[in-house]
Amino acid sequence: MRLVLLGPPGAGKGSFAQAVRDRWALAHIASGDLLREAVKAKTPLGVEADRYMARGELVPDALVTALIRERVAGLDAGRGFVLDGFPRTEAQAVALDAALAGAKAPLDRAVYLKTSPALIVRRLAGRLVCAGCGQNYHATNRPPPREGVCDRCGGRLETRADDRPETIAHRLEVYERQTAPLLAYYRSRGLLRDADGDQSVEALVAALTAAFRQDGLLA
Repeated sequence: MRLVLLGPPGAGKGSFAQAVRDRWALAHIASGDLLREAVKAKTPLGVEADRYMARGELVPDALVTALIRERVAGLDAGRGFVLDGFPRTEAQAVALDAALAGAKAPLDRAVYLKTSPALIVRRLAGRLVCAGCGQNYHATNRPPPREGVCDRCGGRLETRADDRPETIAHRLEVYERQTAPLLAYYRSRGLLRDADGDQSVEALVAALTAAFRQDGLLA
């Protein structure tokens, strides 16, 4: 099964992807992590991306898409993936579809986590991210066993700068502007499935497991 996760900041995309990574035997491909890993490993695409990042510029869509295609092509035969953080616009979605078609790994579904603004603010305000491995925690909903320490890699937990209350409203406005055409694109192709992002990760996984079994995407 090959999925794209869509939803506003705080919808729980990362937490959901981490929850189903092992349960559904999928590779979790987070575009931001992919960029950082390529830069650190100094791959040809990583070196090219680092030139933009070093200048404080956005990495071009074509380069991010190439990184994703490279990662997908390197997966074991038949292994699916869940893509988190890309695409964010219709143009990116079109480019991604072309890249995945070239890798012979077209998408099965685009899952849109519909989440209420009030809940998004509460989630983001308490979110903690490991500086080492990117694992997500929450001060209230999913606290780490040891305060300030990731139990996965021992890294330091921190609050992202863009999770501060004064920036959240702007992020949501930008997301709504960019995403409406993206949702319409996937809906027109019969790939979009709406899901209730207000529920817990466990309930969300259970609901989508049942839905994907009905669709024949899960055994």
